[in-house]
Amino acid sequence: MDLAPTSHDTSPDEGATVARIMYASQSTVTTSVYAEMEKIRAAAVRHNEPLGVATALLYQSGWFVQWKEGPGSALLRIMDRVAGDPRHHSVRIVHSSRGPRLLSGPWSMAIVQCDESPADMSRRVLELRRAMDQGMQYPPPAVWRRLSTPMRHPGAARQADPDAFQRVMVCSSEGVSAFELTQWLAHATGEELVHRRFAGAQFLDVASDYVDVERGDRVLRLIAMARNGLQLPLTRAFLPDYSHVVMLLGTDVERNLALMQRVIQACQGLVSPPALLGVAPRQDLHDAPYALARRCGHIYLAALADPEDREACWAAAEPLLQKWQLAANSSSGPVELRRVSGR
Repeated sequence: MDLAPTSHDTSPDEGATVARIMYASQSTVTTSVYAEMEKIRAAAVRHNEPLGVATALLYQSGWFVQWKEGPGSALLRIMDRVAGDPRHHSVRIVHSSRGPRLLSGPWSMAIVQCDESPADMSRRVLELRRAMDQGMQYPPPAVWRRLSTPMRHPGAARQADPDAFQRVMVCSSEGVSAFELTQWLAHATGEELVHRRFAGAQFLDVASDYVDVERGDRVLRLIAMARNGLQLPLTRAFLPDYSHVVMLLGTDVERNLALMQRVIQACQGLVSPPALLGVAPRQDLHDAPYALARRCGHIYLAALADPEDREACWAAAEPLLQKWQLAANSSSGPVELRRVSGR
């Protein structure tokens, strides 16, 4: 594992070069998984945050996936403890590198609810491990996605191809219209709606659903995100891979601006932030969001439709999503490893 300390190894600053490791392991938890993950969160925030270590934890189909970033010496000590934890077994390293810090906070965790079997998950883990053994590996966000996407989904095997997979986030300024739009699209296309729960270091528990649909020569993943979810480190880590953030705007101008401000804050520091696409029932409701986006240097696209009318909303937004090839979603491909050792 490429975790050896360097002269910059003790810096917890975002953007600094840190050690990054991801591993997958089979769960032995027989009680509430979420309750167990909350226990892990409490210990990780207490012990790891002072060391400059950030963690993201995923549970899916009987497997845990952990993504850790921080000083290499601290990660080595943590991995020694991880190996003896009775809550899992068969730990397999699926990513090990040094690079910029991608997790902007000490803790994120997610549970993905789908019908995929542990055996299917195991096959994806072994595939990533074999790639590492052959000298190739994917960036941490891409590894997370490849392990959390059921292989039966449209284009699951193609999601590392920036010319074939488009990711779009949708949020609503009030209510749950973003989730209702995603649910409607899943029903209209006959594709599976995947439910997820996320949480951060401060007990922030939010929902996020997504659906993958074929769109000609590409696969489009529409991801509904709760407004509070924009604050989570995991959300921010994946923002460079989105082509657009769709904002379903209501008639309350203040709420619309509050959502815009959260989106812009989440995109802070990105070289190529996603395009912002507002959907509103009246043209004048775009005036304030457009002015704010322009002031902050963001692209703003306007669509006219009632967000409560799912079909009309999607009909207005989808044509604007088709011009996406220049989006910053090209960092998912594998890179050659100079040295790979350890499991």
